[in-house]
This record gives sequence, structure tokens and C-alpha cells, in this order.
Amino acid sequence: MKRLLPLLIVAAIMSGCAGTSNDIRDIIESAAYSIDLPAERLNLVLGVAAGPYGDMFMESITPALATKGYTVNVVVYNDFIQPNMALANNEIDLNMFQHTQYLNNFKLEHDLDLSAIAEIPTVSMGVFSDIYANLDEIETGAVVAIPDDATNLARALRVLESAGVITLDPQIDKSRATENDISRNQRGLVFVKVPATELVEALSDNDMAVVNGNFAFAGGLDIAGALYNEVLQEGYINVIAVRTEDLPRQFVRDIIDIINSQGFRDFITEPGGKFNGFQRPRYMLT
Repeated sequence: MKRLLPLLIVAAIMSGCAGTSNDIRDIIESAAYSIDLPAERLNLVLGVAAGPYGDMFMESITPALATKGYTVNVVVYNDFIQPNMALANNEIDLNMFQHTQYLNNFKLEHDLDLSAIAEIPTVSMGVFSDIYANLDEIETGAVVAIPDDATNLARALRVLESAGVITLDPQIDKSRATENDISRNQRGLVFVKVPATELVEALSDNDMAVVNGNFAFAGGLDIAGALYNEVLQEGYINVIAVRTEDLPRQFVRDIIDIINSQGFRDFITEPGGKFNGFQRPRYMLT
């Protein structure tokens, strides 16, 4: 039975849940159905942070959009705050730099009406060092630089726990973990909080750093050479975000169609391609 995209979008908006994985899947699955749409815009402005996602969009999605009459300009921001504020303020039409958890936390904290429309292949967070070649070499008292924003700080601590170098209190909500929630620090690691944008540079002053994948990629770090690479959990795959009011627009549906195309899949999975090692969303694994 044919489902109607407007009803799904209205339901997502009314529930206040637009941007969850279920909403993303519902919108993607409904992308092929014809609906009456608001007046269209063909000149799109994309916001990204430093890293690989601007390249991913421009090299794979933009050419497909061009065949539909769109042009795309990219604005690169130097932090994780400006791209969402610019989107909310109508300075850009969409952004592509953040995972769902960060988006949901940010829009609640700043009372912004933004929604995710699709998950994208994502380079994961990694533990890097210019001193140690593997986790077994880490010395007692090693200094570790970690992100200073709450969402990515908790994420970095979970990465270190998965790597086996710390243990977090099992009774806490690990999505909100801080240094105070470490129940076992068997190597006596010392933590220094640094803005996520500065973690690559922080490697020169610290023994290790837990670096967001996009900044590691942009900073020229060898992703495969990390001491440990995160396996991304639900909520930590990056997304494309738009203003919630724009969910019904044609450009949103066209982007969803491209993301789900065989051409996009082939581009990402090209052997030896720079995005081939990225973790893929579930819809690309079927």
C-alpha cells in the first residue's frame, strides 16, 4: 500500500523526534512517492566542518544533483557550533558534519528545529599517538587529550573503554560519561580536555589523543594506523541535517534518492577509494 510522505513528515514533526534512525528510514523508504511540494530552491548551500564530508558530498552527491538542475556551494566552518546555528538562521540549506547524538543534544540545548534526513558513511573516532605503536606500549601516567564538549568527551571515554585501557562505572549512562565516571584507570592515564578541532595538534604536546574521525582525516592522520578505531554504535553515524520546515522540499527528497542510489554505493565502496574504509550505515549493508 502506498504511503504518503507528508503524513510521515507531519508525524515526525509533531512527535518532536525527527532525526532518529526510525524517522530517517521512514523518509528514505517513502522518497519515491509523488507529493505536492513547496516552491523549490535550486541553489543550495552546504555547511561542513573540517574533514572529509565536504569532499564526499561534492564528489558524489553534487554531480548527481547537477543532473537535476541544482548547484551546490560549500561553506567550511572551524567548529561544531557554527554549522547548526547557520542552518537554523537560514544562512545555509543543509549541513553534513555531525552524528545524530550530537545533533539531538545541540538542538535541544539551543532550541533549534533541525532534523536529520539520511545517515552517511562515517570515519570513526580513533586513539592516536606519535609515541606508542600499540596499546600494549602505553606507559603509566600517559597524558591523553580528549574532546572538551560533553557528547564527544563521553564518546572518547567509551572508545578508551572499548580499547581496554579504562573501565567506566557500569551503573551510569555512558552517553553522559565524564572523567569522574571512570571506575578503573589501570594505567593511571591523565586526561586533558581540548576542543575537538585542536586534537590533531594536541598530539605534539601529549602522549595520545582521542580524535574525531573527520578531524583525523583532515589532519592527515593515518586512520588505519590508529592504536584503536571505534566501532560506531547507533546514533554515532553522521547525518545530513536540514531545517525541519524544509523536510517536504524536493531538494531533500532528491538528496535521499541519491544517497540510496547504486551510484553512491559504488562511489563509497570503490576499492582503494578514500571513503572505502568508512563505516557504512545499515542501509548500505543490505
